[in-house]
Amino acid sequence: MPESDRLKHRFMQKSDLIERLDSFLTKPAPSEFTPLAIAVFRYQFEHNHPYRAFAKSLEQTPKSVSTWQNIPAVPTSSFKLADFPLTCGAPIETTFLTSGTTTEERGAHHFPDTDFYEHAIAEGWTLPELPTFFLAPSNLENPQSSLSHMFAHLNSGDDSRFLLRESKFHLSPLIEELKNDHPIFLMGTALAFLHFMETLGPLPLPAGSQLLETGGYKGASHSLSKSEFYSDLSSFFNIPADQIHNEYGMTELSSQAYATGPNGRHVFPAWCRARILDPETNQEVAPGETGYLVIHDLANLHSVSAIRTQDFAIRHQDGSFTLIGRDPGALPRGCSRTIDHALSS
Repeated sequence: MPESDRLKHRFMQKSDLIERLDSFLTKPAPSEFTPLAIAVFRYQFEHNHPYRAFAKSLEQTPKSVSTWQNIPAVPTSSFKLADFPLTCGAPIETTFLTSGTTTEERGAHHFPDTDFYEHAIAEGWTLPELPTFFLAPSNLENPQSSLSHMFAHLNSGDDSRFLLRESKFHLSPLIEELKNDHPIFLMGTALAFLHFMETLGPLPLPAGSQLLETGGYKGASHSLSKSEFYSDLSSFFNIPADQIHNEYGMTELSSQAYATGPNGRHVFPAWCRARILDPETNQEVAPGETGYLVIHDLANLHSVSAIRTQDFAIRHQDGSFTLIGRDPGALPRGCSRTIDHALSS
């Protein structure tokens, strides 16, 4: 096929996929997940050269894969291979980086644009709509943070609602808002909340307020069970534990799962599926059993849709999962570790 025809075919194929995925994000039809997943795999196999080499090494190609469960999942460490970027060849407009020390290779997730990414954030948000504040730096200060970008898209006001600037809390916008005695939504990493509670005395929030924490304190400078952490949050902010939520996400994904309360199960939006695999057999475990968490995120159109994480989880029959935590041999979670380092320095 001549080069001009090949590029035209590629553009038309991608445009059709974006249209189908956009429609699916807005109005999901469960029966469409598998055909879409296979179409995304076919597109990524054809245009993402490192991923194609990986899939072929496993003898998994569009000709042999007929179910979404058999689409090959790359480990998150694959995003750290700077010489083999996991992209489908489009010009890169935005890159989100995982955090790391100066001696670590940082993972990179590249995007030709963030329109589709932001559509997934908006459609995946099922929690209450309230005035928002963030225990995090803004995306202007930290443009390569996927978490700051997500928070910016959820922001209901101006950048003053980002309460962490130059590694210090700036709380006057929050204090002023609390004078109105209207419920708010306060969001941040678990470590940012821990530092916040260590810095201040109790700060009761107006009735109906909500908290969202993004995890990530295990393996850092704090050791605390989730039930203890939620009990501390509930007491400090004077809100019920069932108004405290956890967001599970990572730089390598485009979508997030949410859970409510200390014992809540995580649920992804309809364009994501989670599998829990036995680390020895690589087969899905039975409901109630524990294994590695593998995520198929169709919003990851521009990179790789199937990601094998370093997290352990319990599988549930309805497709939800209970997050156990990181593999003890894995590095601490990126965004949370960055904020922990900033606030501790």
